[in-house]
Amino acid sequence: MIFGLLVTFTTCAAAWFLTGHPQRRGIGFVFAFADTVLWLFAGITAGKIAIVVVAAFCAVCFARPVLRHLARLVWRQHA
Repeated sequence: MIFGLLVTFTTCAAAWFLTGHPQRRGIGFVFAFADTVLWLFAGITAGKIAIVVVAAFCAVCFARPVLRHLARLVWRQHA
């Protein structure tokens, strides 16, 4: 029950921030990444490979903007 509520909260928060103000989309990507990690955990514990594959793909997609932003910050500091 608690796990289901946690997944629901992260999904709703991700949708809220991703569709909201452009300055807060980074928060949405973080919530979406957390949501996909929870789905990965659920798929692994249930033994469903299809859920794990889809969740892993989503995790990579949602982590890309965050990783790109971090790479820009590191690049600016070293340049």
